[in-house]
Amino acid sequence: MKIDVAELFAARKELDGNGPGIYFLFDGEELVYIGKGWNCLLRVAEHTRKESEKVFTSWSYVRIDDEAEYSALEKVLIRKHAPKYNKTHKYT
Repeated sequence: MKIDVAELFAARKELDGNGPGIYFLFDGEELVYIGKGWNCLLRVAEHTRKESEKVFTSWSYVRIDDEAEYSALEKVLIRKHAPKYNKTHKYT
């Protein structure tokens, strides 16, 4: 197998999500989980571990630098959307 490093370099993507905020996991078009973290990319990576029960096909995030703000907003969003993998009773 020949791997063209120059071609890989040309097709590279920016590392996105490696900041604080709220992240959203989707399975197809369904929002299945809302989480928060100081590094959303690392938090999402934790959900890909074998022992995680969360099944998702894509993710997105909103960068929010203030921890109090993203903690409060996470609770509001979980209450509003009630994703199947969130324990919504914690926020009612």
